[in-house]
Amino acid sequence: MTQEKSFEEVLLKVIEPLLEGLRVLERGSRYIGPATMDSISSELLATRQKLRNASENLRESDWLPEAQPIRDLVSEAYRVALRGLETLDEVGKQANDMMSIYRALGARTRVCDAIYPLATHFSLIHRFFLDSRKQDVPRFKISDSSNDEGIRGIHHIENDRKQRGGFSLYVPESYEEGRAYPVVFALHGGSGHGSTYLWSWLRTARTEELVLVSPTSVGGTWAIMGNDQDSPNLHRILESISGIVNIDDRKLMLTGMSDGGTFTYVSGCTDDSPFTHLAPCSASFHPMLVEMMSKDRLRNLPICITHGALDWMFTVDIAQTAEYAFSAAGADVFYREIPDLAHTYPEDANPELVDWFLDANR
Repeated sequence: MTQEKSFEEVLLKVIEPLLEGLRVLERGSRYIGPATMDSISSELLATRQKLRNASENLRESDWLPEAQPIRDLVSEAYRVALRGLETLDEVGKQANDMMSIYRALGARTRVCDAIYPLATHFSLIHRFFLDSRKQDVPRFKISDSSNDEGIRGIHHIENDRKQRGGFSLYVPESYEEGRAYPVVFALHGGSGHGSTYLWSWLRTARTEELVLVSPTSVGGTWAIMGNDQDSPNLHRILESISGIVNIDDRKLMLTGMSDGGTFTYVSGCTDDSPFTHLAPCSASFHPMLVEMMSKDRLRNLPICITHGALDWMFTVDIAQTAEYAFSAAGADVFYREIPDLAHTYPEDANPELVDWFLDANR
């Protein structure tokens, strides 16, 4: 390493642009829609160039030998970010530019995979993986017990990106065996995958000390119609994690985006559903669903319905109809209509949702 460059200086030159690039990817994912494609594409192209420039600071000669493991993680994050952003070169060359932009935005989850292990070592990265309203959560907040050390953090159980029916699990780093933890089951959208959708909730689960489960549908999407293979699988997953971590069975939330939100209705309103709270987002809905559900199950059932006023796939009147139907059936409905949201998941709205979920009176 050259004498004039300290380790901290070299690290900041690659970490700060990477985290800013992740913020750009997050904003793009949050606001993507037919009306925003051009502006998001332009911002992503600018970000790609900034990351290319910053990657020059990953020269092995600039890093201390003992810092090579850190360099390897950061180098992998840059590699997957730049590779993902290569799909922007397809914009304007095919009929559906939005798909190219979606693929570029998908680089975010792979970057998070690469750098998350550094969150327990560097405050800058630690704070990045916290909700903005609680940036003062200590970096090291780990119990003294060594018996449960191996279960903390992120685990993928039969859930690599080519597998179906498995799940990804996050257990707070501060996990203590004697405490019961609220659980969030987060269901991806159509053609999605639990290992990537995990990152839609990781920041909030880490901040609020929640057990997070991100399953992958058995088929290409959730069993909205026909034979339901997914509900038994969700129940099996819940049973299996109950044998690993101490969960609070009074606080079990099933939430999902798009097809995952629709399946939250389909599965979560059945009499044998173990979930205490439902939170569909950007979901489809038909009033006949309520007619097929048990009135006893729906009575006082806490349901948070989130939908974007700009949703171009499932228009907002669908959610308004769901609010009316479930309220009329006796459910305890909390309705959130987000003015600037299209058909995407609003991670920035997670803190309000968790406040609703953890409310002692609900």
